[in-house]
Amino acid sequence: MAPRKISAILLIAIPLQMPAQVELQPEEPTQWVPPVEELEREQTFFQGFSLSVDLVQPVMMQFSDFGGVEAALRINLKNTFFPVVELGYSDGEKTDDNTAITYTVSAPFLRAGIDINMLRDKWQDNKLFVGLRYGLTSFSYDMSGPAVEDPIWGGTEPFGYDGIDCTVQTLEIIVGVQAKIWKNLHMGWFVRYKRILSQTDNVYSEPYYIPGYGTTTGGCAWGFNYALTFDLNWGKGRKSRTALLPPPVHLDEDVEGVSHPEEGSETGEEDTEPDEEDTEPDEEDAEPGEEYIEPHEEENTVPVEPVIDENTEE
Repeated sequence: MAPRKISAILLIAIPLQMPAQVELQPEEPTQWVPPVEELEREQTFFQGFSLSVDLVQPVMMQFSDFGGVEAALRINLKNTFFPVVELGYSDGEKTDDNTAITYTVSAPFLRAGIDINMLRDKWQDNKLFVGLRYGLTSFSYDMSGPAVEDPIWGGTEPFGYDGIDCTVQTLEIIVGVQAKIWKNLHMGWFVRYKRILSQTDNVYSEPYYIPGYGTTTGGCAWGFNYALTFDLNWGKGRKSRTALLPPPVHLDEDVEGVSHPEEGSETGEEDTEPDEEDTEPDEEDAEPGEEYIEPHEEENTVPVEPVIDENTEE
């Protein structure tokens, strides 16, 4: 009875003394994941295009001498570069307070250039633009005024010239912002600094107003646009920003009380092969009633049968 009780106590106590071991195996990615910066460079070059309408020109037509309509087509290249084509039509009539001469003009104009998104995060919905425009307009304007008295022959002669042709090229520097207000709908404002590059010489008079440029009373002109923009995503190969992030990779950190796979193991699985030292029986493995015999290293050792003491049985 005593040897069996001692063996049972040992079998219960030995597992309690062994420290608990938890296998923490690192989760390895199934494929190589490039960094986020490289994934951003691999984005689709063409990101769609947008149409915008200026809201200032129609208001100026109602409350000032000159106004018109203006629209723009902007192409999106990787949310950074935006080639732009702007088309418009200006109409107006102005009478000079000093000379009483009336200028009338009605003609289209064209601008082309590029905007650059200056924000660091190119993939957000808001944008900060800096750009250039080349403008071209070819138009005819009329001049009319009060009758002129002939100092030599007397009498009066009507004063007026119709259909005076003129061609003007301009250069603009633009700064503006654009913000998302709802889904694909954006609104933004633009400030324009304008200079005349070339202009057709005229023997009669300089035009008072140039379509797409403004009045010619100074050496330069300023413009302001408040535009409503709608993004068109037809044929757009856009990828979501969340798709750029690589999957999380668990690092093999040193944690107290946690066992890690040995170096050189590719799969991180536990080595299940028994050690050579554990294959030899020891005294604790002997069953009750058996006599423990130490093994000998000689190859020709004759096995000895265990001697069982019959008096130990109940």
